[in-house]
Amino acid sequence: MSADHNHKQSQSIQNLIGFSEYSPKIKPLAVAEKCCQLGLSAFQLTGDYAVNFPENITQDDRREVKEFIQQHDIHLHYHAPSDIPLASRHKQLRLGGLERLAEFIELAVDMGAVSFIFHPGRFAFYKIDSGQIMMATKNIPESYFERFYDSVLRLAEYADKRINLLLENTHRFNENIIKVIDKFLNLPFTGLVWDIGHMHAKSNSNQSNDNIADFFSDRLRYIKLAHIHGIDNKRGHLPLGSGSLDFRPYIDILKSLDIEMIIEVYTDRDLQKSLQYVDSIEVNSQV
Repeated sequence: MSADHNHKQSQSIQNLIGFSEYSPKIKPLAVAEKCCQLGLSAFQLTGDYAVNFPENITQDDRREVKEFIQQHDIHLHYHAPSDIPLASRHKQLRLGGLERLAEFIELAVDMGAVSFIFHPGRFAFYKIDSGQIMMATKNIPESYFERFYDSVLRLAEYADKRINLLLENTHRFNENIIKVIDKFLNLPFTGLVWDIGHMHAKSNSNQSNDNIADFFSDRLRYIKLAHIHGIDNKRGHLPLGSGSLDFRPYIDILKSLDIEMIIEVYTDRDLQKSLQYVDSIEVNSQV
């Protein structure tokens, strides 16, 4: 990616802007170097890519990443893989998944990450008659929420205050999952990731945006990180400034709260467009 955009030319928003690496091939140290070349304050790695698996990053590699981000005063956020369920009905599968997540947490700590991000997930079941995996949206058994909290409690105990555990919204939060989230937020070194695009996603059509916004507005003190990307009626993770969502009010709020923002798009071009959009907000705010 060219370094034609140096975000440090901006005045204040630049101290809060980072990006999520979208290539499944770039190694962590190269991503950190890219972050500096772009003049950004933070970068996010995702455990969905094998290049970021614990077994593929040596202790020397981890130490190099940690030293680099400390030297250049940038932040690393590590996003857990999305395919490890935290509320499986099968105890051994759930505990095995937690062991794997512990390996990812150890990796993130070794590299000097400030946060480890995960999703609450949803309750899924297999329908024999249709041969499909279905996501339950109602009549979810209480045991699901008990298992989920047990899992996040175990993760918090393993992390042992070495890194912030942050829960990110994807789908709508019903009353029961909110109760679990609030218990989670009472644990030390925990918090929320506010994904504004997900909040407005079409999958949330059975719950008004006001309700989701209320969830976060009531818990502003717990928001430690934000994910920002454009969204329209069909898809998300578009460049900022495109789609149907005006991000300017949200960026103003996040800026006032000193919350770091990670741009989540999928191409170099979309990242450049997003950074230009952020710059335009900064310029307009100074006029």
